[in-house]
Amino acid sequence: MNSLLRCSRVRTASSLLKTAPSSRRFLATEIDANTDAKPEKRVRKDFTQRLNNGPSFSDFASSSAPLTPAEAMEKAQSKAAKARLPRWLKTDIPVGKEVSRIRKTLRELKLHTVCEEARCPNMGECWGGGKHGTATATIMIMGDTCTRGCRFCSVKTSKTPGALDANEPQNVARALAAWGLDYVVLTSVDRDDLPDFGSAHFAETVRSIREQAPQMMIECLTPDFLGRADLIEPVAQSGLDVYAHNIETVEGLQRLVRDHRANYKQSMFVLEHVKRTKPTLLTKSSIMLGVGETDAEVMQTMRDLRTAGVDIVTLGQYMRPTKRHMKVHEYVTPEKFAHWEKVGSELGFVYAASGPLVRSSYKAGEFFISEILRKRASASMRNVAASVAEGRNKSPTIQA
Repeated sequence: MNSLLRCSRVRTASSLLKTAPSSRRFLATEIDANTDAKPEKRVRKDFTQRLNNGPSFSDFASSSAPLTPAEAMEKAQSKAAKARLPRWLKTDIPVGKEVSRIRKTLRELKLHTVCEEARCPNMGECWGGGKHGTATATIMIMGDTCTRGCRFCSVKTSKTPGALDANEPQNVARALAAWGLDYVVLTSVDRDDLPDFGSAHFAETVRSIREQAPQMMIECLTPDFLGRADLIEPVAQSGLDVYAHNIETVEGLQRLVRDHRANYKQSMFVLEHVKRTKPTLLTKSSIMLGVGETDAEVMQTMRDLRTAGVDIVTLGQYMRPTKRHMKVHEYVTPEKFAHWEKVGSELGFVYAASGPLVRSSYKAGEFFISEILRKRASASMRNVAASVAEGRNKSPTIQA
């Protein structure tokens, strides 16, 4: 009986639920189930409005009339002409048996040349002997990483380069003796990390070459050794023929072009002190053109070099090694370079080499420097012979 009553109550409750108006409770708000209203969708009205109010295609398109095919071609050619090197700066890619032979020896002995590191345009001419037949090379000692960061130079830089190779002086001398070169230029990276900036290593390399190739003419293109006289002197007295140190640019552009540790007066002091240390030694320096200098500044720099006793000056075009380096301000014409060569002669330089492709260790320049050194050596031998003959004539005759 109780179970029947219970079942009837359940049925009655369920029937009431079916017949009652349908409604649901949501967040304490009753919504009629029969209504057709739906919740409004969220639309990014602000973004759409900004997009519609933004620039149209016409804002990006040129308002001027389109170029004709002929005009477009002319414009493209003018842009290409600006980007290209002038014809007088184009050189052949260095190839040949002599170039390959020197490269092979360099790799075997783990040596470096500034010809390769600085991407010199004259490498093929120098290594192959060129029209003058004076085969030359510029060896870079003390590693291939510099402690300074000049804006024109493509040599790698680091505050802590590797240790010096103790065998390098002998390896360099052995390689040069095997090549049979007439003239060698020794240069180096700056080594401000060393106590003597590499002065002793430089001098030792010169002495090793003198032992193994006594006939070879040696030029040293040195760093500034921070202007220390006690470090300049060992190199000047090591047995070299030409002491070179580059002023690089005019005084007003030093900080723009060179590392902050190098400067105009310091470089001039190096050249002056070399002459004081050994007056008979040929001294040499180089100036880059095309970095923003004026004619008046170039003239003053050449005069300062002569006042410092410099015998040889070279002037060449600055060539940007990569896009990360300082831009070329202008490409100086061959006629202007010819003018500076004439000025150099008028100022009293023993030799002045000036041209777009001239570098501090320039092939043709080394030919003429070789001739100067040979003439000096011949004159010295003649003076010695004359002195000996004069001594014999003045010697007393012994009577029998």
